[in-house]
Amino acid sequence: MSYVQKYTRNEYAFTPKAALDFAFLIEKQAEQVYEKFGIRFPVIASSTMHFIGLAKEASLADVAKALEIPHQLAAQRIKLLLELEMIQSRADELDKRRTLYSFTKIGKRQYLLLDRYLESADKVFLKLNESIGTNLLDSLLAAKRAFIDISLEERILNEE
Repeated sequence: MSYVQKYTRNEYAFTPKAALDFAFLIEKQAEQVYEKFGIRFPVIASSTMHFIGLAKEASLADVAKALEIPHQLAAQRIKLLLELEMIQSRADELDKRRTLYSFTKIGKRQYLLLDRYLESADKVFLKLNESIGTNLLDSLLAAKRAFIDISLEERILNEE
């Protein structure tokens, strides 16, 4: 039995590791599906592509706020999508300091492929919920909200 199997099973303090391990596993498996679907951007950029697809046009600040990620991480994803020619940029006519991003023709086609993947993945995760007997997404979101309301630090220090 490996260290991970032995200790993460009974040590609830390793819950974040289990969540991250699950995320990495799904990301790796999704990469293979993306390849078969013809999706040519990394899995990690999917939420950015999805948001831009829904918004039609968005600034870096819009992306960071909508995805609840740091500005720097949003900038890295935008840069990647620009390099892959999935999105294009233009200066905001109302505020020249602001840059707006939208899909290129390639990006629009890739967005449609992503949308098809998401429909399939939705069904898979619904079946997963049934098989494990819980709504995993609801549980993860509830856990996130709980730690936003009362941080890990507060919880640990109040235990003592």
